[in-house]
Amino acid sequence: MKNIWSLHIILFLFLVVSCNNDDDATPKTPSAAALIFPLENSECTEGVISPSNNNQSTITFEWNVAEHADSYQLLVKNLNTNNTQTFASNTNTLEVTLSRGTPYAWYVISLNNNSQETAESEEWKFYNAGQGVETYPPFPADLLEPSSGSTVYASNSSVSFTWSGSDIEGDIANYEIFIGNNNPPSTSVQSNITEEEFTHTAFEIGIYYWQIKTIDDNGNSSLSEVSQFKVE
Repeated sequence: MKNIWSLHIILFLFLVVSCNNDDDATPKTPSAAALIFPLENSECTEGVISPSNNNQSTITFEWNVAEHADSYQLLVKNLNTNNTQTFASNTNTLEVTLSRGTPYAWYVISLNNNSQETAESEEWKFYNAGQGVETYPPFPADLLEPSSGSTVYASNSSVSFTWSGSDIEGDIANYEIFIGNNNPPSTSVQSNITEEEFTHTAFEIGIYYWQIKTIDDNGNSSLSEVSQFKVE
């Protein structure tokens, strides 16, 4: 009888260990990182100016340690050129040298060595402070609807446009919308728009491009990226 009980105990322990090992071997999906610095919609003045190039400075990006993340990818986009740089990091901080007096957007992708799943953080925008700059243009607006590549079934030949603008000084005055069949669109459809939405009529079936110009109280302006949509 003792031998039978001993055998049962051994089998039970074996099953427990096996289950625990299976749980440990299950790939963990990493969580999204929370961004810390540079702050959202801010002027970053803490960069270390390059001794060899006064037009560049090094900024230390920081985000929180994401659960189940073994490494990260930091993506930094120059909003003037729309070029994106990707940097690999095994920690939650990374130094990157950037052009001064330039707007950027950044976000972080969390990675796990044993999983194909990834997680993206929010995207934040900031200006890398420039020498003697007193005011900055608004950030290029984010185009929301119609989304790029989408098809719009126009009701009475009208299409509704929405976007999101931001500015570190909070002094956006108005917007101007450009819509046309060429990329980039050159036709100004409406200026002095004070809301982040606009409905335009007189659309025929075809492919269109649209872009938003943001103007602040100081006369500074910025152009968004161009978005394409199709009207059917």
